[in-house]
Amino acid sequence: MIFVRVSNPKLMYVKILWLFSKTSLHRKLAYVSHMSRQHIPLKDITIGTKGWTAKVIVEAKGIPRSSQRSPVKYQRMILRDSEGTKVQATIFESDIDKFSDVLTLYKTYYISNAVVKTILPQHRIAKNDYQWHINSKTVVQEVTEEYSSISLPPYNFVSFSEFSKYINSDAYVDIIGVVIHAYPPREIPTVNGPQRIQELLLVDQELIPKILTMWDQFIENECAAIVKNIKTKPIIAAYRIRIVSFNDGSMSTKGSSTFVINLDIPEATKLRSWCIDNEAELEQLTLKKSYVGSSSFAIKAPPSHEIIEVKDIQSLEEKQTTFWLQAKISIPHSNQKYWYMACNKCYRRTNIDYKQTFDCVHCAEKQATAMPRCLLEVQLSDKTGALIATLFGENAEKFICCSAETLMQNSTEDHTNRTEATKYKKRRTIIRSAPKQQNIKSAGRSYEVHRSNKI
Repeated sequence: MIFVRVSNPKLMYVKILWLFSKTSLHRKLAYVSHMSRQHIPLKDITIGTKGWTAKVIVEAKGIPRSSQRSPVKYQRMILRDSEGTKVQATIFESDIDKFSDVLTLYKTYYISNAVVKTILPQHRIAKNDYQWHINSKTVVQEVTEEYSSISLPPYNFVSFSEFSKYINSDAYVDIIGVVIHAYPPREIPTVNGPQRIQELLLVDQELIPKILTMWDQFIENECAAIVKNIKTKPIIAAYRIRIVSFNDGSMSTKGSSTFVINLDIPEATKLRSWCIDNEAELEQLTLKKSYVGSSSFAIKAPPSHEIIEVKDIQSLEEKQTTFWLQAKISIPHSNQKYWYMACNKCYRRTNIDYKQTFDCVHCAEKQATAMPRCLLEVQLSDKTGALIATLFGENAEKFICCSAETLMQNSTEDHTNRTEATKYKKRRTIIRSAPKQQNIKSAGRSYEVHRSNKI
């Protein structure tokens, strides 16, 4: 016997008649179950809301991990309803295993009886004043595709060529890329003491290589899963990561970053197909290992409205740290050394002699080699003013048409140089504000030329 609860007796007769027609009884029971399930929007769920049920899709799901300051294990995810409202949900300790086979990425669920709590702004990764704690008392029911009205979330992945817009800014970005190499974990000194990192080499469909630095807890969780599949060149989507200035714009995790490995979305399918078509180029790039610090992968020049004048930099420094200028580059002082001895891996200064191997205290490389690296103090000027900046490495060598080794060989004992370094051309140049940099002693604020494109 089947009971169907409806308010209208005539409607009940129609429902029962339809239920026992030729259509599958299982599908009809599912229809009745889903149609009778009431749910409310996420925006209406607060601490005081009673007896609520929400219909949500799992938009992002992190790997279980432990906090840096606590041994408590947790798993975090982002849920979204049909109106686009999101809520951050967390599962703790033994409850993680209870929900391991449910709350699958990109599937839709009815959820009720989760614990609703407020969340501090610094811990918020979704635009919602509340968060959910999912525990053993939380009721979770999967919604079949036939009755799911929530579409997959829209993605706004940032291409690697656009990283210059976000360097050292407060903005979080989402990216998708293929991992072609994983470096071993290492420990580096920081202002907060030694910390462990692991670096991954990613490329996108523009064949631009970029380093992703995974910090601390990401090493044992996400990195371990990626390294396990490194031979298959896994595709990863990274959410809420920062772009930093290292190596012309590399990626760095934050505590709220989330990763999905080999995700099933059109963007990943397209990237996988591209990997297959460009397998030889990817293998060559992996073996060559010439991408770190290289300028051969140029940043695209910006549209004209993004190019500013020298006089405007100071007023914009609080809003952004990277600027495009159309400026003339010149060398204001000829009595400079033009180079310094550096680690061939991280380019930090060293007192080790040329071509001698050593253990680098900065990047923990055990077989680092001391090599000269070009460094120039230059002046960038346009019709509105001038500023002093620094050119490093390949950018500097191209500017003066001379290698760092040649500059070293022509150095005199008083640290001047016999090489003529007066060949400069008008060019469009991107510069990065570097107030803490002390490589060059100059009046006022210090800047670094991050990229130069000839006009």
